[in-house]
Amino acid sequence: MMNDNPSPRRKGGRPARADAQKLQLAILDAAEDIFLEHGFSNGAIDTIAAKAGTSKQTIYARFGSKEALFIAVSNRMLAPRFDHIFVSDRPLRDALIHVAEQILTAMLDSKMVRMHGIIMAEAARFPQLAKLSDEDQHFPGRAALLTVLDRDPMTSPISTADKHRMMLMLQDMILAGPLRSAGLGLHIPPLEEQREHAKMAVDIFLGGVQSAFPATATQ
Repeated sequence: MMNDNPSPRRKGGRPARADAQKLQLAILDAAEDIFLEHGFSNGAIDTIAAKAGTSKQTIYARFGSKEALFIAVSNRMLAPRFDHIFVSDRPLRDALIHVAEQILTAMLDSKMVRMHGIIMAEAARFPQLAKLSDEDQHFPGRAALLTVLDRDPMTSPISTADKHRMMLMLQDMILAGPLRSAGLGLHIPPLEEQREHAKMAVDIFLGGVQSAFPATATQ
């Protein structure tokens, strides 16, 4: 039997917490390697568990499902690419462009293109994976966009639910075309092209918001 908690619990519980964190990272590291190499359907939990030095039961206890593990791996890969710098006096357009550029850089990384391709290729066989990906509220890019929209007067006349809908629209404007091209192996835009695309997407979005809600301030 594999030992998921090799160090004895000591006073205060700190070594146990450290072991738990170490195990969490080992599982995510192993799952990332296995999913990238074998995809979702062929990326067996047993193989991930063996690579992480733990058990299948422990992985399910921590993540709930293979689909949830895949999403956790994806978000762990993305998180370091977002700096979450939202200065209160930063103009709305500048803040949105900043996030849009980060989203493109993060998602056009070759590993993330692969992860997205896995979801698209296996969605029909694993609808829960597709659902979790589509509804994921922990995707750092979505959270960052929503943070900007929530804190800005630009959205004050609009309900919270509408802000979320607007965030998804902007996300698709930023990401859909470039990620589709990258996933098909056609074109991964260089950094300067990504920046220009981010600016255009944000400007078109803000123009649409201003047209739909004329009383809304966008400065």
